[in-house]
Parts: sequence; C-alpha cells; structure tokens
Amino acid sequence: MKEMFRDYRLHHVGVIAPDMESADAFMALMGLEEDYRGYVDPWSCWCVFTKARDGATIELVVADSGPLTRFNKGVGGVHHFAFEVESLTATMEWCAEKGMKCVSPEPVKGAGNFWCNFLNPVYTRGVQIEFVEPFQP
Repeated sequence: MKEMFRDYRLHHVGVIAPDMESADAFMALMGLEEDYRGYVDPWSCWCVFTKARDGATIELVVADSGPLTRFNKGVGGVHHFAFEVESLTATMEWCAEKGMKCVSPEPVKGAGNFWCNFLNPVYTRGVQIEFVEPFQP
C-alpha cells in the first residue's frame, strides 16, 4: 500500500456554501466556471464542481438538510481536502489497519464518476479528509 497523502494527488478542495446563490456568487467572485454538479443522497447535498485550474478543482457543497447546513454555524467555509486513490476499498482497509474509521462503512457514490468516503476527522485533529476513487461511466 502506498503511503497515504504523500503518494496521492489532491483531487479537489470542498467548500460549503449556505445556499446555491452563495455558491454562484463565490464562483463569480473567484472567476470559476461550473464543470458539473450532482446530488449525493446520503449527505443531502448538491455538489458543484468547478473546472480545474492548474490541476486543482474546487467543489462547492450546498446542503439542503442535515448537519452540513450547520457547518461553521451555517455560514459555510472550507470543509475538506479530497485525495484521489487507486482503490477506495484498499484505502479503507489501510485506515482500519491503522485503527482509523471512515465516516461510512461502505464507499458512497459521489456527485461525479467516483466513489468516495471520508476519514473520521477525530484522527486528523479536525481536518476533514475525503478519499476519491474515479471510475469510467
């Protein structure tokens, strides 16, 4: 197994916006263009991915219910760093071997052509880490 974080590339940075209008305003302010969006049922949120700039993508997360609506007292902000992995299952096994749990017991279908899961932030002193395994549609 590769050493985590050193050998995997940053896939995207997730930013929570309190509503779609705020997400649109953020994209306009930063000169970002939407690439695609999708809804993730288990986390009750829209995920708006911007077009990659210099290899980095910003994902704007807009929750319509659940705990993400209260993130940072409801005003949103930087939520997570997502790393692309070769195998999400192997990564989850690696985490378990290290005594760490992911938020979901199984991979979750992301907003795009990828599977994802989050490492419980208790192991990273509050830094939210997402693992992403792309797949071909």
